[in-house]
Amino acid sequence: MNGSDSLPSGTANDLAALAAQAWLAAIIESSDDAIVSKTLDGIVTTWNQGAERTFGYTAAEMIGQPILKIIPDDRQEEESMILRRLRRGEPVDHFQTVRRRKDGNLVDVSVTISPVRNAEGRIIGVSKIARDITHWKEIQRELGAARRAAEQAKEEAEAANRAKDHFLSVLSHELRTPLTPVLGIISFIEKNESLPESVREQMRMVRRNVETEARLVDDLLDLTRIARGKLSLHFEVVDAHAIVRNVVAMFQNQIDEKALAVHIALRAGNHHVWADSGRFQQALLNLMSNAVKFTPQDGSITLRSCNDGADLKIEVADSGVGIDAETLPRLFKAFEQGEQPFARRFGGLGLGLSIVRSLMEMHNGSVAAFSAGKDQGATFTIRLPTMTAVDREVSRAAAAAVAPPKSCRILLVEDHADTRNVMSMLLRSFGCDVAVAASVKEATELANGGAFDLLICDFGLPDGTGLDVMRQIHQRQKIKAIAVTGFGQDEDLRRSKEAGFSVHLTKPVNIEALQHAIQEAVA
Repeated sequence: MNGSDSLPSGTANDLAALAAQAWLAAIIESSDDAIVSKTLDGIVTTWNQGAERTFGYTAAEMIGQPILKIIPDDRQEEESMILRRLRRGEPVDHFQTVRRRKDGNLVDVSVTISPVRNAEGRIIGVSKIARDITHWKEIQRELGAARRAAEQAKEEAEAANRAKDHFLSVLSHELRTPLTPVLGIISFIEKNESLPESVREQMRMVRRNVETEARLVDDLLDLTRIARGKLSLHFEVVDAHAIVRNVVAMFQNQIDEKALAVHIALRAGNHHVWADSGRFQQALLNLMSNAVKFTPQDGSITLRSCNDGADLKIEVADSGVGIDAETLPRLFKAFEQGEQPFARRFGGLGLGLSIVRSLMEMHNGSVAAFSAGKDQGATFTIRLPTMTAVDREVSRAAAAAVAPPKSCRILLVEDHADTRNVMSMLLRSFGCDVAVAASVKEATELANGGAFDLLICDFGLPDGTGLDVMRQIHQRQKIKAIAVTGFGQDEDLRRSKEAGFSVHLTKPVNIEALQHAIQEAVA
């Protein structure tokens, strides 16, 4: 290109500036956001297509008009506040507000407003970018409504859970309490050797059914607590072999009645586990209960233990009715009892094995079942991690007979008349001197009148609770105490311990358990 063909530098710069301005104008017009400029008096000077889409007014309708035209009456003061800040040179960033469209509808917007300065730096106008946030605001409102609904639902669920806890606690008490005098008097009669064997056999039959009823109540309550995460464990070093022997001893009557051959082969060298001894025993009780129930007369049950790596493995095997292949995979589900004729034949709710599985999982262990089929017996295996080191051996007497408690003066507090009469009779048969009370008031009056070696107290009383009895008595004397109550939830056990009860027995209580608790308390 010849020099004569080139543009003067000034002209070229002007063209470049014009091109840049055109490019900037195109960007502004193409923006989805509303881009508006106005004077310091609030008069609109520019209005892009984004503003037309957002507010419904064309540029021709808005340029030269006050910006107040799109501001609702109740927000007019916002414009005065914004202009005052802009005159001071202060920008307004991401200010969320509401503007009115041409059709009268309100639109939620987020605006950023900045002062416009001339070449000398003097503020001569205002630029505003407004973004329609109606959809975002709607999502916020929906989320807020959902959050409030969730919070309300949570509060209602917590209230329902509290009501359910209270209901289960009362239900437990009301179901167990009537069983206590029945079990007590039957056990008492059953031990009377002067009665004909046929009568004693009938008493044993009644006792078995009462104990079964009590276990069904416990299973239902335990399953509810496990499902809601309300079952708490209290871990300690436990001698698993001692627990196994103790469980076998607890079933000795049923074993003798069915003439079952029980073989115990406990060969694990390391048989100490970190466990809740009561819940670990409960799991073994359920397995042993099934073995006794499903093994026919003159059958056999074998309990074995061994170490398998770092685990303790305990097997409960029986020669009973067996389990078919279809039932095995769902055996540990709640309410699972296999085929219906089989379930009706042996009874139960099908909760025991589900509870065993949950308890073992809570101990970082497992339970499994095997059977070759119908009438081929069954083997249940539990695994628990063993203790790698034990500071001292933990041993418990396994099948020893419970010694009768030494003579002591007992204050028995029980509002259920039948239970009160039977328990006082049993305690006196142990050689104890017994005073009875049916309320907090009566118990307090008796305690004020003399000293007692032991308090045996129900929780639910007509004028208070067993905790109130403990507080009243402890004001005058320290006394060892056993709770005997139908309230057996974990929270009840915690409150019982905190109040000073050394033992918490849940109704119905058999004679051996009561004897043992008294012996331990007054030893």
